[in-house]
Amino acid sequence: MNTTKFSSLGNGLMAYVKMLLTLNNLMKSALLLCVAFLAVAVQAQPDSVDTGDPRVKWHVDAVTEGQWNIKTGHANWVNMLSAGVEVSIWRGGSLEFGALATGSLKDGIVDDLQDFSNINAESRGFRLTHLGIGQQLSEKLYIYAGLREADEDYFNTDGASIFTGSSYGCVPQAGENLALGVYPEAALGLYLEYRPTDVWIVSTTVYNGMASDRLNRQFRFCPGSDGLINIGSVSYSPAISRYLGDGGEPAEGFLAPTYVLGYVAGWQYLGDETAGDATEAAVPAKQCRKGGALWASVDQPLMRVGRAGLNLFATGGVRIGQLDAARGHWAAALLLGNVTHCGGTLAMGVSQARYAEKLKETDFETTFEYPVLSWLSLQPALHIIRTDGKTNVAANLRLSISLGNL
Repeated sequence: MNTTKFSSLGNGLMAYVKMLLTLNNLMKSALLLCVAFLAVAVQAQPDSVDTGDPRVKWHVDAVTEGQWNIKTGHANWVNMLSAGVEVSIWRGGSLEFGALATGSLKDGIVDDLQDFSNINAESRGFRLTHLGIGQQLSEKLYIYAGLREADEDYFNTDGASIFTGSSYGCVPQAGENLALGVYPEAALGLYLEYRPTDVWIVSTTVYNGMASDRLNRQFRFCPGSDGLINIGSVSYSPAISRYLGDGGEPAEGFLAPTYVLGYVAGWQYLGDETAGDATEAAVPAKQCRKGGALWASVDQPLMRVGRAGLNLFATGGVRIGQLDAARGHWAAALLLGNVTHCGGTLAMGVSQARYAEKLKETDFETTFEYPVLSWLSLQPALHIIRTDGKTNVAANLRLSISLGNL
C-alpha cells in the first residue's frame, strides 16, 4: 500500500474541507451584514430633494486573492470582505458602522517581515472595525468619536493603494513598533479633521494605547493600563492645471498631486497579552514602551507618455524613542496610469525596511491593476523579497469588488 499517496490525498481533503468552512464563515458574515444594511436602508429616507445627499451611505468591498510562493511551490487562498454604513441622524451628524471578515487556507506561505499581501490576516468571521458618531461642525471642521482604524485616515494615498505589499501604506516603524489600530484591528479614539482651504488637510487622532480585534477589548480607553497613542498628518494637494481634466479632477492616467507629513507618538504597557502569545518572548507585566515615528509620502504626476500618465510615489520614515522592532523604512515606485483603452495602472516599486538585530528586508514589486468593470478589478503582482540574505519569489492574483455610495 502506498501510504505516501494516501497521506497526500488526506491532506488535500483536509485543505478542501478547511476551504469550505472558510467560505461558509465568510458567506454567513456577508449575509448578516447585508441584512443589517437592508434593514437600515428600508427605515431611512433621503433628507431632502434639494441637497441630493442620501441619508444612508454604504459600501461593500470583497477581495479574493490567490498566492503562490514560486520558490517553494506552496500556495494559499486569502479572502477579505468589508462593509460599512453611515446614517444621518441629525444636521451634520451621522452614526457610522464598519466591519470585516477574513479567511485563508494557511497562516502564510512566505517567511517575510513586511508582508507581501496587505489583506493577510488571521481567519475570523467577524471583526468590528468602525462604530461611532461623526459630526460636521462646519465646512472646515469634522470630529468623530468611537471605534476606528487608523488606515481609514492615514497611509492611504492613491499611489500607496495600488500596491499589494503592506509597507507601501502603513510604514513599519509606525505599524509594528506600536499596537496601532490598522487592518485588521481598531481602537477607541477621537478623530479631528480640519480643512482650512481646499488643498490643505490637517488630521489628528488620539487612541487608546492598545488596539484589538476582540469585542471585549475594543471599547476601552485606559491610558493608565494600555497607554495612549496620538497620530496626525498634514496633507497638501494642489490643483496643478497641467495634470487636471475638464472637470477639475486628475486627468486620465495621473495621480492627484499629494504631499503628506505625518507622525505617531505615544506609550504602551506590555503585559499579559504579549507574554501569553507563544510567538513572542514573555514581557514582564506593566513594562512601559515609549516613542513614535515620523513619515512622509509623495504622489507626484510627472509626464504624459502617449495615452498614459507617468507618476512617482515615494514614502519613508524613521523611528523615535525606545521603539525597536522596526527602525526605518523607505519605498519608491513609478506608476504608469491609463495604459489600455479601458484604463489600468502598471506599477513597479521597491520597499526596504530595517529592523532590530540589523535585519533588513527589500521587496521588489511589479503589479498591474486592470479595471474589468467599474466595480470589478483584476490585479496580478510579482514580489522578489530579499530578507537577511535569503530570497523569496512570490506571486499574487487579486480579484476585487467594490459596491456602494460611500
